[in-house]
Amino acid sequence: MKYCPRCGAELGWKFDGGRERPACQAEGCRFIHFGDFSIGCGGVVIRDNKALLIQRGINPNRGAWQIPGGYVEADEEILTAVEREVLEEAGVVARVLDVVGVRHAIAEPVANIYVVFRLEPVSGEPRYDGEETIGAGYFSLEEMGRMEGVQGFSTWAIHRALATPRGAGFTLEDTELTRQRPGWTLFGAIT
Repeated sequence: MKYCPRCGAELGWKFDGGRERPACQAEGCRFIHFGDFSIGCGGVVIRDNKALLIQRGINPNRGAWQIPGGYVEADEEILTAVEREVLEEAGVVARVLDVVGVRHAIAEPVANIYVVFRLEPVSGEPRYDGEETIGAGYFSLEEMGRMEGVQGFSTWAIHRALATPRGAGFTLEDTELTRQRPGWTLFGAIT
């Protein structure tokens, strides 16, 4: 990045937050680049002790089996995003129950936070579009053990969801704080 995304002025360097960072040199702009980040989400949908998996139709990892998921849009709540991704990738309408886990990956040029949710199926049967996904279905752990290309992170998330009771993870909280702050979604541990 050579130019300020806000005003177009050339970027220089400024010490902020304990390190040198690209910063706008224009008077009054105050833009400082703290890095590029993305947020992803995935859904563990369990029905009859079987987990919903999709088979990737695009690279990277075309042909691999994984839980449905993807990126959260900048103007989208994370709950909406994971429910949308499950519907888009697998054709299943599902509702979020709780958070199973969180993964953080440091990578250049973008670091990523990925939140895994447990969802309950509401309606629909697994289907795939033949492009983004080339397979979809509910599978037991035993069946997954015989399948090629089941991603380790998805297996970990499914094991966690099956080993803990519903609501054991972080759950959605409706508090005065979230009512006062539109756009905020807050999850907390059961106390």
